[in-house]
Amino acid sequence: MSTDEEAAEREQKEHDAKNQAVLDKVKALVSPEAFEQIEESLSEYGFAHSYKIVGKPVGRAQDEGFVLGEVYVDQTTNGGFSGDDFAGSVCMPIAADCYFQYAYNC
Repeated sequence: MSTDEEAAEREQKEHDAKNQAVLDKVKALVSPEAFEQIEESLSEYGFAHSYKIVGKPVGRAQDEGFVLGEVYVDQTTNGGFSGDDFAGSVCMPIAADCYFQYAYNC
């Protein structure tokens, strides 16, 4: 494995560990039902990344049927080869004035 490949692998592992740490905090704050919906959301939006907990949502409120309230989505067209790629962020309420936010590309 080349030095560049090793560095990329190390960087990906660090990124994954940061995401997992945030997800562990979210899991501790919400019900099992809410956490299951969060996991489903992460899998629905393609490549989900950059997990964080924020105090204020971004995007427009959408009724996604989430057990803890409205989900906020900030989406843009991301171009891509066919012009139908999308990217943005999703904010899901997890407590009062507290949201789980992640970025996605699909």
